[in-house]
Amino acid sequence: MDAEEKRMILEAGKLGKKALELAESLVEPGALFLDVAEKVEGFIRENGGEPSFPLNLSINNEAAHYTPSPNDTKKFKTGDLVKVDIGASIGGYLSDNATTVEVGGKGEYSNLIDCSREALNRALSVLRPRIEINRIGQAIEDVIESFGFKPVRNLGGHGIKKDDLHSTIFVPNYDDGNGRRIEDGQLIAIEPFASTGIGMIHNGMGGNIYIFSGTKPKAKDPVIENFRTLPFAERWLERIKPDYKDYLKKSVSAKQISQFPILKEHKGAMISQAEHSILFDGDQVIVTTK
Repeated sequence: MDAEEKRMILEAGKLGKKALELAESLVEPGALFLDVAEKVEGFIRENGGEPSFPLNLSINNEAAHYTPSPNDTKKFKTGDLVKVDIGASIGGYLSDNATTVEVGGKGEYSNLIDCSREALNRALSVLRPRIEINRIGQAIEDVIESFGFKPVRNLGGHGIKKDDLHSTIFVPNYDDGNGRRIEDGQLIAIEPFASTGIGMIHNGMGGNIYIFSGTKPKAKDPVIENFRTLPFAERWLERIKPDYKDYLKKSVSAKQISQFPILKEHKGAMISQAEHSILFDGDQVIVTTK
């Protein structure tokens, strides 16, 4: 990568970190999901970037993929376990980071929150140029199991490329035997998910987040121009298309747009998450969101 690409990757990481810190500070009893999302996404735009994806605010047994809908009235309640996940885009170069917050700070889930955070820290501590992917998963698994919880086995980290938030690399939360090595110049997200249950997630209902998935319309389309290849919120679409509900219905039916399902742990088990973005640049391993 050239110096300008690296600069934008690092800038996206710094802005993503600040956005996550802001989101964490806003999650409190009685706060509207919608207000938190709009403030955090607005903060990214005010500081020269765009959100890599809509702010995810997923509670309790939800692992990911809920963002408030337009006019959403949902509020945070004391004791909610909230996965807060956001990233920033600078010129199409992306970051992705996450944390878990227990609303009201009762401490009921302190061990579970600490578990995913410590698993992430352990994974970061073993990183080396050209490290095998399964070694990252093993480090995560060891910590989560030492806390008495289960790593979520069908959810994990991922590669990140320009304008592509989830590229082909999968970074597991356990040792899956994949000896493939991380290559020089790659940007990845490591995101341990810890569960009080069996460590498996399934798809729930849609979470108001969409992405282009099939053949795009040939005619000039402001939605494509605005969102291109990245996930977008129904809230964002409302601002540029008065008929956004019909547009979504027709586009999903035509398989041009897909809705992200809320990812839920089986049988109502609780989930925590922690995440950083990491750049492998020669002999350097740089956590861009730290």
